[in-house]
Amino acid sequence: MKKNFWNYLYSFLLSIILVLLIGIFSYLNKYNAHNTKNHFFNNENTLTLSGISGQEQPGGEKRIIFLYDLIRQKNEQSQKLFHELVKERKIEEKKAKVAIIIDDMGYQREIFEQITNFNFPVTISVLPFLPHSRLVAELGRKKGLNVLLHLPMEPLDANVNPGKGAIFTTMNEQEIRMKIIANLEDLPDIDGVNNHMGSKATENKYVMDIVLKELKKRNLFFVDSMTSPNSIGYKLSKEMGIRTAKRNIFLDNEQNISYIYNQVMALKEFALQNGQAIAIGHPYCTTISVLSEIKSLLESEGIEIVKLEELLE
Repeated sequence: MKKNFWNYLYSFLLSIILVLLIGIFSYLNKYNAHNTKNHFFNNENTLTLSGISGQEQPGGEKRIIFLYDLIRQKNEQSQKLFHELVKERKIEEKKAKVAIIIDDMGYQREIFEQITNFNFPVTISVLPFLPHSRLVAELGRKKGLNVLLHLPMEPLDANVNPGKGAIFTTMNEQEIRMKIIANLEDLPDIDGVNNHMGSKATENKYVMDIVLKELKKRNLFFVDSMTSPNSIGYKLSKEMGIRTAKRNIFLDNEQNISYIYNQVMALKEFALQNGQAIAIGHPYCTTISVLSEIKSLLESEGIEIVKLEELLE
């Protein structure tokens, strides 16, 4: 009799707990539905328009989950709602500016045409002596874009070939000058230069002094791609009175959508902290896909995408 009593009591308590859980779950569902216009949910996180911190990564850094990355595969209604939210979000004043450079242009024309369809300005950096180098540079100028010579320079890895027209630390002054002249003759109508590879050459003061003097003669600016943390290109340009800037974020060291979205978020945070930022990407399909969607996302945070020349020092 005593055993049966405890069995009944135990069953009764379980029933009460189950009813309470069902009630809580029902309430949360109604609450979530009521707040759909302010938040999006997944299994693990509550997301806002700005993105959130997600899983811990090696080294203790948190991977930022980009909101659009989680809903981009959802139905059209979800995407439409997202864009309406971003559009309706009011920004009282612009907080920061970013510029985006697409390196390694000149291999093909099709990617260039996709880039020119963006609803914001980009800078194209064109490698010399490629099948479409001159054409892409000319079309870029006609579109009103900033156009750079993507100057091939010696990397630290001797097994990597920087390409035709490259400048090496073993060259003498005359050889370096002749290389620069040849590159500029192939791409005559440019605004400035940034380095392609060059992790070894941009650390070398002898080389960079010759290169920058040639650019100064032609009133060209220099953007340090910062392929080496020890590059002196940016610092030396400022000392020589050359308009200059340096890359802050590489967008696509890994060619997958999630990584590139997270780099966009890193670009956003850097810009908000420093007032401006410069990103470099490449003509990969994944990069182009992500960039085609970022304007409204950055603008919702008060960040304006501008021409590179606006951020020169």
